[in-house]
Amino acid sequence: MIKLRDLLAEMELPKNQFVSLDSADVKDAKEVLFNLIQTAYAPIGGHLKFKSPADVTDPGLDHWVAADIDADPEIDVTYFGKETPYGIKHTGIGHDGERGNIKKLLIRKTAELKKPGNYVELSGAAFDSFHSRGGVPIIDDESTVRRILNRDIEWHGAHPKGTKPGDGWYTRVIGGKPVTKILVGNL
Repeated sequence: MIKLRDLLAEMELPKNQFVSLDSADVKDAKEVLFNLIQTAYAPIGGHLKFKSPADVTDPGLDHWVAADIDADPEIDVTYFGKETPYGIKHTGIGHDGERGNIKKLLIRKTAELKKPGNYVELSGAAFDSFHSRGGVPIIDDESTVRRILNRDIEWHGAHPKGTKPGDGWYTRVIGGKPVTKILVGNL
């Protein structure tokens, strides 16, 4: 793997601190960031929007945070999203697969999602992590959810299968398939 010192010579990430990346940093680190994203999303077949390192430089993604957590001088974790009129919509994570690094990433992102102006759309294990274990609040007002998403959704309120808590569940089409989701965060 590329060493952080070689890759980002002008930007030294301090150990165990999450640092915002600007567009130049993201461009310089696109291979590393892409690999972290691929590792994180490998169990579900990859992230829908990242097929190559060039996808990391999407100008719509303007919120990147990364950290060097362990002993080696490489970026270990990242999370990203985009600024919207409602705050930062978190759209993904990346990690090196190391359990301790993943835990620190999830703790950091959970704390950020509890701060005003941060939200994420999720389901499944991510919902369990951020809401059920992390206590990130559910955004359950139907008109607010519809306004934020600004797309066709089938509103459910309670989870349609009754398998998850909360009253903000909806289904929308993602990648040509209907997917049941919920928004959590702090607007």
